[in-house]
Amino acid sequence: MKKKYQLSGVVTISIFTEVEANSLEEAIQIAENREIEAYRFGDKEQASESWVSEEFDGMPDKIRES
Repeated sequence: MKKKYQLSGVVTISIFTEVEANSLEEAIQIAENREIEAYRFGDKEQASESWVSEEFDGMPDKIRES
């Protein structure tokens, strides 16, 4: 009989956000305080309020038993 395993891992994905600021330094400071959210189709304001991932483009790494 096969045994079930629950595994966990780490994935790095691409995310983006849009920030209005007076400088790059200010934009980075604002962006650092934003939450990460999965993309909501058709939401044109989401990227101006949070970090967004439109696709999960990473590969699992550091896989281990949970």
